[in-house]
Amino acid sequence: KIPTTLLHSLEGMSDLDWEKLLKLQCQDGSFLFSPSSTAFAFMQTRDNNCLEYLRNAVKSFNGGVPNVFPVDLFEHIWIVDRLQRLGISRYFEEEIKECLDYVHRYWTDKGICWARCSHVQDIDDTAMAFRLLRLHGYQVSADVFKNFEKEGEFFCFAGQSNQAVTGMFNLYRASQLAFSREEILKNAKEFSFNYLQSKQERDELIDKWIIMKDLPGEIGFALEIPWYASLPRVETRFYI
Repeated sequence: KIPTTLLHSLEGMSDLDWEKLLKLQCQDGSFLFSPSSTAFAFMQTRDNNCLEYLRNAVKSFNGGVPNVFPVDLFEHIWIVDRLQRLGISRYFEEEIKECLDYVHRYWTDKGICWARCSHVQDIDDTAMAFRLLRLHGYQVSADVFKNFEKEGEFFCFAGQSNQAVTGMFNLYRASQLAFSREEILKNAKEFSFNYLQSKQERDELIDKWIIMKDLPGEIGFALEIPWYASLPRVETRFYI
């Protein structure tokens, strides 16, 4: 009844109610943008929307498919973030505006995930998009993070109970762009800071979802020097 990340891995399950599951299908015909999950669904249901999604994926990758497709929102926000952190965003102002216009077009009150028009939203992509959109003058409400909060804690996916280092790191970065009286961002900042500091003390600043040269060093720098006190050129030098 409620879409979750399990839609991405249907091929590992049995005794599924396909009549109900087909109601949770994405607009592009996939099950949470997973070719393998969608292929399994097609084998079980012969649904034409699944088939069209799979044909499009195979065509897009010249006969093969990645484990996730598409990842358009993820691509747009992370490209902008990397250009800014490398200190070269001034050379790509037009492209950055196009990227952020695209992300804002698919922004929802519940947040976003790695691809447009998803039934499932995640805090990692939502926090990154929120920070970039607000920095560039787009109107986005901090109330979006209420979807990922429960009893004072913040989670990677609404309705779930897991946290991840990069998700909490991007939440911490986003929380520093709070306006007055945005209590949800104040709470998010306190929670994410404590979470990251605890992971740092236990030498657990690792995340299977991202490959970075020095994630512990990057997080350590951010915890020591808040965004409002950082110097862009110094941060760029460190990031490089």
